Amino acid sequence: MSRFSKSTTREEVQHEIESLMRALDELKHDAARDSRKRLSALRSRAESLWHDQDWDEHYADLSKRTREASRAARDCAKEHPLGTLALAAGAFAVIGYLITRR
Repeated sequence: MSRFSKSTTREEVQHEIESLMRALDELKHDAARDSRKRLSALRSRAESLWHDQDWDEHYADLSKRTREASRAARDCAKEHPLGTLALAAGAFAVIGYLITRR
């Protein structure tokens, strides 16, 4: 059902359209400003990471966490062999489906 009644004049419709256009312009301006703020924050974070002098420490921590995750995955696979097999079969089925879909 239309929000305008039959007695709505052309001027009222034109006024409503102009109001909507102003609201869209404000929304566009706000979105652009928010995007610039986020980009600036990302740039600052990237620069701080680039200038971080603790690369070796971060690398060692990441390496340690990766090894721990690998051990946890291996242990889980050993504890649940049928679940692991079903998961692998499902993954291969999805990959096969995606490949043949081309």
